[in-house]
Amino acid sequence: MRVSDYFRLAWSAAWERRGRTIGAIIGIIIAIVALGLAIGLGQGYKALTTSFFERVFGTNTVFLFPGQNSQLTLTDVYEVMDIPHVTNAIPILSTVARVDINGHDVTATIIGATEQEVMQLYGVTSLRNAILAGAPVLSPGLALVGYDIAFTSTGQQIAYPGQVMVITTPSGSQLTYTIGAIMQQSGIGIIGLNPNNAIFIDENTFLSQFDPSGIVNGIIVYVDSPKNINYVTNELKALFPMDQVLNLSTLLSSINQFFTVLELFLAFIAGISFIIIGIWMFDTMMINVIQRTREFGIMRAVGFSGRSIPLLLIIEAAIIAIIGSVIGTALLMVIISAFPSPSLLMRPAFGPGRAAGAAPSSIMLPIALTPLDIVSIFVLPIAINVIAALVPAIRAMRIPPAQTLRYE
Repeated sequence: MRVSDYFRLAWSAAWERRGRTIGAIIGIIIAIVALGLAIGLGQGYKALTTSFFERVFGTNTVFLFPGQNSQLTLTDVYEVMDIPHVTNAIPILSTVARVDINGHDVTATIIGATEQEVMQLYGVTSLRNAILAGAPVLSPGLALVGYDIAFTSTGQQIAYPGQVMVITTPSGSQLTYTIGAIMQQSGIGIIGLNPNNAIFIDENTFLSQFDPSGIVNGIIVYVDSPKNINYVTNELKALFPMDQVLNLSTLLSSINQFFTVLELFLAFIAGISFIIIGIWMFDTMMINVIQRTREFGIMRAVGFSGRSIPLLLIIEAAIIAIIGSVIGTALLMVIISAFPSPSLLMRPAFGPGRAAGAAPSSIMLPIALTPLDIVSIFVLPIAINVIAALVPAIRAMRIPPAQTLRYE
């Protein structure tokens, strides 16, 4: 018998039991979409986060944070600058303070920074691109107000450029600042700071009015070349043995490890559906063998070999799986196309044309699947269905022809 005849008979048998066939196909479609989205989200967020850190800090950045029983000062910043291959060392200056804005009392993180630091924190190349309203200027007496400070949780705007606000320092003194600009909403906080809940002031002003002691929360160290990162990291560890030294590769390693575990967990949850599909196919084929026992006997009587019966059952399972895989993979690709790729989300979402007070855009889910992922997701249900059909197929082959003919 020709191969095409096997497929024709297998399809006829599957269509005769179209209820179970359609149910199996729908199950495969759901499983493929669930697994594809689970893997795609894990890989998408991994790519998005990795690219964000590389874009904001570059691959030539090292972080120095104080240890549990130590502290860093501005003197340490100058000491770091003397290390070979270090091009710049920027102190991280921040404190928490109460702020009175137009009669509203809020708690904010006051950050002493330069315009360059603010741009890096927001991941933009121009400070104007991080401004929602106002002037992109950071100078003494002016402050840049974060989005969550300017807007309440209900969306009401309480801070406007040109307004005067009063900041109460940790020591209890009150300082008056003019709001120079309202910042765009930032999607990711870095180095333990949330820019949305921050007020940025001039770095020198911060040192003179908030923390004259010169104690810093950390130091961002810039290296002349990525190939010298390990050298600078080792020098920092030798100079500051009680403190914590992190470079981008260390951060990305931890981030990738987290997202890999998350991806495996999501894939495991979604993969349970494939186990259910395999059980469904096993059950369907077992019932199929019982219901078609007499039919198999007649086929053996008219000349079909003992291997023809299990081959028909395996081809039937493969046809069902292929149909489900084709539809499921196509649907998965359509769904993926509806979501932005990580490369699109890596572009800064800030722009000077955005209206003041506009609501932030909705959260978009980055999904990334490689061609190998798609091929694996396509092949997996086919393999599971064929394996699930093997036991019923072998059972059908082992039924004696005389017994199959007597079966009612």
